[in-house]
Amino acid sequence: MQNNVNKLAERGEKVNSLQLKSEEINELSKNFKRNANEVKRKIWYKDMKLIAIIILIILLIVFFILFIVIGKKNEVPSTN
Repeated sequence: MQNNVNKLAERGEKVNSLQLKSEEINELSKNFKRNANEVKRKIWYKDMKLIAIIILIILLIVFFILFIVIGKKNEVPSTN
């Protein structure tokens, strides 16, 4: 009987220990998820800035080409 009581007490200690470890792991997973989302958001903003810069450069090139083409069409031929 005494042996059973001791085993029951040890089992209770093990259960408490496992419960504490489980809570610690839960907190770590929440922190990991929060940090992962933050990194994901930073990378997304960085990618969007790069895409915006590329689009701006392409638009500037297109406008420059159009300006040159329209400028040549509007040139007045010189008559001598």
